[in-house]
Amino acid sequence: MTRSRIAVLGAGGFIGSHLVPALVQRFDCEIDAVDVDFQKLAGDDPRVHRLQARVEEPGVVEEVTRRSRLVISLTALCNPALYSTIPLEVIDASFTHLLPLVKRCTERNVRLIHFSTAEVYGRRAVDADGEPTQQMHEDDSGCLLGPVHRERWTYACAKQLMERVIWAHGQHQNLEFSIVRPFNTIGPRMDYLPGVDGEGIPRVLACFINQLLCGEPLRLVEGGRQRRAFMAVADMVDAVCLMIERPQACRGQILNLGNPNNELSIAELGHLLAQEFAELVPRSRPARFEHVSALQFYGEGYDDTDQRVPDIGKARRILGWQPKVGLREMLPDILRDYIERYGARIPSQSARSPLPQASVA
Repeated sequence: MTRSRIAVLGAGGFIGSHLVPALVQRFDCEIDAVDVDFQKLAGDDPRVHRLQARVEEPGVVEEVTRRSRLVISLTALCNPALYSTIPLEVIDASFTHLLPLVKRCTERNVRLIHFSTAEVYGRRAVDADGEPTQQMHEDDSGCLLGPVHRERWTYACAKQLMERVIWAHGQHQNLEFSIVRPFNTIGPRMDYLPGVDGEGIPRVLACFINQLLCGEPLRLVEGGRQRRAFMAVADMVDAVCLMIERPQACRGQILNLGNPNNELSIAELGHLLAQEFAELVPRSRPARFEHVSALQFYGEGYDDTDQRVPDIGKARRILGWQPKVGLREMLPDILRDYIERYGARIPSQSARSPLPQASVA
């Protein structure tokens, strides 16, 4: 019997490196894993076929849509620090380079699960008439982006336009699709650390961990008042697997995937990380905090959402899914992962301290 085949674009990234092994284990399938870098994707399972390439390179879309009946598209430049520094590349990665994929999936009757972003909701949760709401809902919320010169919204705008293109292909040309709007998914192997294996500013979790490892103050942009709801990557992987198992229920659906029970401010996240880090590295310097402006930290063109909390009722209903991992439960494993991978590579007081040997899930 021939195994089913799934193409995962962005397989070597954070979510992809967790998703690919789970797909192989759960579905005993062949995987076409496409990315430019596979350092995060461990293992040598013969069912995982690595293709080191960019999705826009000639022949890549042709190959994956010819061999697979399902494509999971994770590719993007997902980092707020990039949205106002290399906006054209951000637009290309989330829109321009993926247009041929959507068209080919439509023509070849290939199912597409596309990862969008919670950032499409924009600056705040509002309903279709622009009235404030407590949570962001896939079918009822408006998409309120900032002005054009606030390039922070470059990514959200490109992602939203791609959603509309996919939706139109589904409504008018019979594309079988589902769209995921992830809310602040975190876990081991999430981001690079600047000056070690990348440059620039990573996302907030890696920023804080880098500052803890280096013994530097944790920088709270605008005091860290912004509120986010964080979800464990294990809960994300479980939801995607359920989407694969329920093709008819998920066809033509946009799903929020997040954990509203893990909502807190960025400042509160920094303090939680500092507490957990102190327990894991007892001789580390006590954490310090520093308030900085968005202009100081990100430069011109930055903007932000004060609060981002998902309504996940639709995912609960369609998938029978419920996120399970609490924030305090997930943070130790994330910190252990960063300490084990980076501790010896950073000249800091923490790197000289005894490091925990517990395995990382």
